[in-house]
Amino acid sequence: MLEDKENDEKLDCVNSENISNDDVIGESENQKTELDKSAEDIQAELLKEAEHYKSIAQRAQADLINYRSRAAQELEETRRTIKFGILGRFLSVVDDLARAVENVPDEVNDDWEKGVSLVLRNLENALEMEGVTKIESLGLQFDPHLHDALMFEETEEKEEGLVTSVIQEGYKINDRILRPARVVVSKAPAEQTQNDKEEGE
Repeated sequence: MLEDKENDEKLDCVNSENISNDDVIGESENQKTELDKSAEDIQAELLKEAEHYKSIAQRAQADLINYRSRAAQELEETRRTIKFGILGRFLSVVDDLARAVENVPDEVNDDWEKGVSLVLRNLENALEMEGVTKIESLGLQFDPHLHDALMFEETEEKEEGLVTSVIQEGYKINDRILRPARVVVSKAPAEQTQNDKEEGE
């Protein structure tokens, strides 16, 4: 009987060991599952955080590209404005040289006139190389974007609104007006205008 009792105790001990091993295995599997879930959560959180920082970096890069583009445009506009101002100042020199060539006194020798003409031509060529061109005006229809009408000339010989003479040449750089041409514009005589009004009534 004593032996039976010892055997029962041994069986209980073995059973309790088996239960303990099963419990341990079950607990370790639970812990492993929890660790897997925890690792997945951490991984998901890290991916989310990485996406957030990636988004910030992309926005910063886009802002930098936009800034560079704006800075380049502003620099180009500043260059154009400076060029526009400098070239505009040379126009009065061209005007003065042109007047000097047109109004050469009789006592001045031909070499002086040729020299001034050469300087004028070189200056006009330099301006052309920078994109500055004269505005063609004489005999063309008056255009308020290109011309300043300083006077009107009554005439029956020419169509109304034509440029009959140029007082000061106008210039443009590419499509931008550097200085409008100052011109005289044809106008129908007052009598003819009055007759046209009476005929219209």
